[in-house]
Amino acid sequence: MEKLFFNLSEEEFTKERKILLWIFVAAFFIGGVYVAMLSPVFGVHHIKPILSLAPFGISLVVGIIAAFATIKRTDLFFLVDDDKIEFRYGIFKPKKHSFLWTEIKEFVMPRKQRKVKILFLNGSSYLIDLSWLQRKKSTLIRKHLYHAARSKNINVIKVLLLPKEA
Repeated sequence: MEKLFFNLSEEEFTKERKILLWIFVAAFFIGGVYVAMLSPVFGVHHIKPILSLAPFGISLVVGIIAAFATIKRTDLFFLVDDDKIEFRYGIFKPKKHSFLWTEIKEFVMPRKQRKVKILFLNGSSYLIDLSWLQRKKSTLIRKHLYHAARSKNINVIKVLLLPKEA
């Protein structure tokens, strides 16, 4: 079986897009400061300072997106090889997970969701949610998991959707 490795730490945004995001943050922040200062400093009393909340809110949302695009997340990966499935991904506090093929009883793969539910021999389960990844990467990971499970004689159950409590 061929080994599949995705380095998920690689940049999704180019340097130019990151700079553009930070320019939008600065522009909306300066716009919010300007609107807040119109009435008390410049004497334009028909514009209320409360209207500055909109540009400040937009700058906050775009700033959060820009921060997530700029912060380099290290050691994020997804690996499927002959011995195990190993991955570490996520936005907040990513944890490393490793599952041996010998511990897996079966897979549940929904057709309309980018998730994979792993059922283990001891009765427990784990849900791998690939919906935050790019569609191309999640499709390749799901295909590789499917073919690897078939080659290891692990039962793969295909369903339309996973239940909400899964």
